[in-house]
Amino acid sequence: MKELATLLPESKRKLLLYLCEHKDEFRLRTIRRISQEAHLAYITTKKVLREFEALGLVRVYVVGRAKVIVPTEKLKKMCETREVEK
Repeated sequence: MKELATLLPESKRKLLLYLCEHKDEFRLRTIRRISQEAHLAYITTKKVLREFEALGLVRVYVVGRAKVIVPTEKLKKMCETREVEK
């Protein structure tokens, strides 16, 4: 897993690490908040999260006009195995 993370582009790796760090928090996070906290451009964050959603790593819920990002169990398991390898 560690080797796989090093092969990812910088933006995907940064976002994946951010999501792993905050996987157990019960705060609602929008795409804009994630992009600000992960120090990525909004459009980059949006594109990468769309890819992560297709892989089943996150779920996107529409709440009013905002889209809320929630990590799935698949992402949480992946983050746990990654922490074990550190």
